[in-house]
Amino acid sequence: MLDELENKRRAAYALNLCTVSVSQIIDYEDLIVLEQEYEAILNNLNLEAMPKDEPLLLIIKQILDVITFFRIDKVERAFIEEEYNKQVRNAIWSAVPNFGMLIAGGNLMTAGVAIATQIGMGYMNYRNNRNEYQGERERKLWQLQKAAIEQFNGLRRELFDTAWRLADKYEFPDKYRLTERQITNYNEILQDPNIIRRYERLDAIKEYFEAYPPFWYYLGSVANKIYRERKDLECNHYKAMAISAFEKYWKINEQGLLREDQIAAGCALEYIDILLDSMGEVTETDRIKKLMGQAIEYSGRANDVLQCCAFYNLRINQYEEAAKIYKYLVNESYNTLFNAQILSSLYVRLNDQFGYTLLEEIVDENCKYLYPFKNGRSKSGDKEFTEKLFNNLKSRYTYFFDELSNRYQIEFKDIFFGYLKSSNDGIIPSDDKFKETVELFFSSENDRKKAIFEDYFKKINYGEDIIQLLNRYIDDISSLSLFAKKTDIKRITENIESNLRGFYIEPEYSVEWYKQALEVNKSFDNILANTLSIISSKFKSLERTIDLSNIHLLDEEITIWAKERKIIIPVNIVNDEQVKTGNDVISKFTLEFLGSNAKEIQTKRKINNDLKEIIKEVFEGCNSISIIEDTNKFFSEHPFDTETLKRDIINIVELIDAQKYVVFSKRYFFVYSNSEHSELRFYDDGRQSKFGDEDTIINFKKPAVLNEVIDILPLNSTNINKLETSPDIIKRIWSVANKIVQYRDVNKSI
Repeated sequence: MLDELENKRRAAYALNLCTVSVSQIIDYEDLIVLEQEYEAILNNLNLEAMPKDEPLLLIIKQILDVITFFRIDKVERAFIEEEYNKQVRNAIWSAVPNFGMLIAGGNLMTAGVAIATQIGMGYMNYRNNRNEYQGERERKLWQLQKAAIEQFNGLRRELFDTAWRLADKYEFPDKYRLTERQITNYNEILQDPNIIRRYERLDAIKEYFEAYPPFWYYLGSVANKIYRERKDLECNHYKAMAISAFEKYWKINEQGLLREDQIAAGCALEYIDILLDSMGEVTETDRIKKLMGQAIEYSGRANDVLQCCAFYNLRINQYEEAAKIYKYLVNESYNTLFNAQILSSLYVRLNDQFGYTLLEEIVDENCKYLYPFKNGRSKSGDKEFTEKLFNNLKSRYTYFFDELSNRYQIEFKDIFFGYLKSSNDGIIPSDDKFKETVELFFSSENDRKKAIFEDYFKKINYGEDIIQLLNRYIDDISSLSLFAKKTDIKRITENIESNLRGFYIEPEYSVEWYKQALEVNKSFDNILANTLSIISSKFKSLERTIDLSNIHLLDEEITIWAKERKIIIPVNIVNDEQVKTGNDVISKFTLEFLGSNAKEIQTKRKINNDLKEIIKEVFEGCNSISIIEDTNKFFSEHPFDTETLKRDIINIVELIDAQKYVVFSKRYFFVYSNSEHSELRFYDDGRQSKFGDEDTIINFKKPAVLNEVIDILPLNSTNINKLETSPDIIKRIWSVANKIVQYRDVNKSI
């Protein structure tokens, strides 16, 4: 039987647990946090241990119902999980730079890697790395809806009301009950990016959290983080504070309210990190084993916790226990090849031929990338295997860049020679017939081909398209850790400079132009070949210093790259994500790169941007319209046959209620609706009585002509040449016309 004080504290804890959980959902406004609170807390309550209070249980059920309605998409959950798994893999490989440490009995105790502290278990990891994750995804994908926040606020108020009744029923001290202000302050502190200040702020309020165990985990965790990251401070002080807080957590959470407790599992693992750092006496091994058991039990045998425990067993030389866990993870297809490689090396160390044979069956075609059993515990075997992995990595890199270069080559040709598609079933011929096809297109004076050529280049700005392609190529290259040195990227950009600077020439249907175009295409091929050459030289220099950790890092990177670009690389050695490196210092190619015609292109673009801005300003604050800037996308979804008009368009304003579109160009505007467009009204005309314009009407033909048109239209047909809408919108349209005329008077180049 629980003593009276513990029973009171448990009642307060149950209330605080639910109230803080709901408050965190509200304060973070984040669907991932909502998902975590649902899985880790609210849907995980041990109802048998909960106070038998019907209104409290009813509110909890209501909270679960609301969460179920707003839960996040499973694709977004998978993204977070894989990002987290990647961090765990990288941290472990950094501590195991080669298989020799496992095979020959290398002492991992000196590795000094605190996996749980460095990464954090799944529940805590997202909170600690929230900004980084959100940088990878659109923030709005994880933004909690306003409707959800309003519902949760209502439920939170009910929980606070329930608190008074529970306090009266169980007669627990009021200091056990967390107030709304205390919880809000606590949530704010947990998001404080300054770890010193976060610790000090938590330490200052600890007296209020006697009946809320998770607080003591977070206090210990941030102290542990300071101890590891701030060696310039009295780090042993923070280490002692972390141990004290963790001990307090276990003391007051001895009788937990959760069936599975992610925070308890995380607390156990972080405590292990501290004990491993200072382990001297053999007796501490027993404490570590007990904490590992608690972590596994509290997590419900969660794979990420097992992953850490497997590594901790390696660090205390419990190889057979480690092998059992790695075997389980491989069978569960969790980080399969990563764990299979370590397991294979353990079987070699333990001389377990049978276990190794079964492993080969399980990993199937990837078994040739396991540590070879026949080599046994030999340094030469370790070196040979590492070289095998390295050579395969080099081949995979080369294969990927061959494929990537091929795609860029095709895209470059699509821009420069897109007109060839009209006579080649919509494709540009491959290399062996490419030059011949170009020569044939220009071989004789042909009005039809000339028209195709000129129409094609009227539709695109090929100079700007090439600039965008080059900048994207540099962004792709520079995001790889293989090119971490600025000098590597500089070599590539200098090669682009020498091959393509000033390449732009005004399109002209002539033999001279196509010959120059072929030379430009050849120059781009040289750029791609140069990058492959640099990759080859990089691998030659890496060969002398490569270790297992580096192989893993590069393989993670190239595999995720291939996955994102839907390039299938034969043979996956390690895993399937990317390590991101910064590229914000990389300079971009600009229009000046195009050569002598760049100024004219720049001027045209500036005019377009200025006119777009005029339209935006005039319609600002008008709620009955929507401005459509992506005109290409609009006309890909709405039939429109007049290509000349398409090319002149600046912006489109949708009249939402009228289901019509006012289309603005540099010189005129017109109305589009139901695959029809009106006649053009030139801005110079302005509002004129001869057109029959009124406060609510703009006509696009003079009345006499309008009447004739109306006479022959069916009775139920809409007159496209007559725009009838609110006086406010009519006024704004004429304002756009006047402002563009004024702009054109100043800028004579329009």
